[in-house]
Amino acid sequence: MDEKQLSLLDDHEEADNGPVVCLGMTFKNDEERREYFRNELRKKLPELKKIEGFPIGDDEDIIALSDPPYYTACPNPWINDFIEEWEREKKEKYGRDENEEYHREPFAADVSEGKNDPIYYAHSYHTKVPHKAILRYILHYTKPGDIVLDGFAGTGMTGIASQLCNNPNAVKDLGFHIDNDGIIYDENNNQISKLGARKSILNDLSPTASFISK
Repeated sequence: MDEKQLSLLDDHEEADNGPVVCLGMTFKNDEERREYFRNELRKKLPELKKIEGFPIGDDEDIIALSDPPYYTACPNPWINDFIEEWEREKKEKYGRDENEEYHREPFAADVSEGKNDPIYYAHSYHTKVPHKAILRYILHYTKPGDIVLDGFAGTGMTGIASQLCNNPNAVKDLGFHIDNDGIIYDENNNQISKLGARKSILNDLSPTASFISK
């Protein structure tokens, strides 16, 4: 990866006062997890600096800004680890593997979403797209457990939409309905997707954008 900033969004929960599991390792709390991976990032910086476009800044400032392995203020060396973990989870939880056949018809519908939403109002950013619009595309093209890459992530609306694929109220707000098995249907009663979070990898060259995404 030659991007300056990379943010990984995972549906992990902050648990400062309790055990935290991250990439197969268990820590006493979230601060212990953070310090362990910051030390690991410190060891990796000499190699990461060889990547073209590495951000200009002192090592300790880059480490202080980072919340590894989920978010790093430089190229993230744990991307492959997350992908491997998510693929294992997808196979164990959903019975799916990398050899399954993939086919989707092109998304053919008008998408119009207003900006009158608390999430949209949380901050301003040029070219910002409402997460509800992105949610429709993700539901159409993916299944629960799939990984979504946004290489021009802005402030992370794709990450929010990916997580809200597991939120019944957010899906129903789009005019869809959900049966008892989590199958999602459109207003014409056509099956379009299934309830369940998608994983997301978010990347942007803008330090401000990637920090807000985190």
